[in-house]
Amino acid sequence: LVRETPDIYSRIVQPYISEFPPERTRWVEEILSGHKEQSKILFSSPDFMILPDMKWDLHTTSSLYLIAIVRDKILRSLRDLRADKALGHISLLKSIRREAYTIAHEKWGIECGGLRMYIHYQPSYYHFHVHIVNANYEAGMGMSVGQAHLLEDVISLLDEENLPDSPGIFERMTLTYGLGEQHGLF
Repeated sequence: LVRETPDIYSRIVQPYISEFPPERTRWVEEILSGHKEQSKILFSSPDFMILPDMKWDLHTTSSLYLIAIVRDKILRSLRDLRADKALGHISLLKSIRREAYTIAHEKWGIECGGLRMYIHYQPSYYHFHVHIVNANYEAGMGMSVGQAHLLEDVISLLDEENLPDSPGIFERMTLTYGLGEQHGLF
């Protein structure tokens, strides 16, 4: 496990993210710009869109796997989230949660408690996104402690933020996470 302090983030991780090759997220830009996957989009707003993840077969509800991708290119990871009302990240995350619940209920009859929503840190690509899966789906290391941060917990931490002019909680805190050998930061 890696303990990433704010200092390690600013000296090592942030430069790594800044140098992340644009071609690694080009597919995200193609979706957001309307050039790819348009027939699969379940929800779209000026702030984010929700669509099936490429890992899901589009039929098996027990392995439901959706992804919410934000449109803001500046928002790359958990570390970029702020409680500041001007940035609106709390309302953005709550909107993602609300729309995911609505889609899952209307399309597949899944109730609120039937979804697990989480954010990876470190993510596989640096364009902020939220994973939305059937709560009973247990596949993959990406859902494990040390990588997945529940959306509900992230919203709660941002809601508790009471220092409006200071760095955000995710900028200030030390994050501990697993990092595979294949990751560029390893």
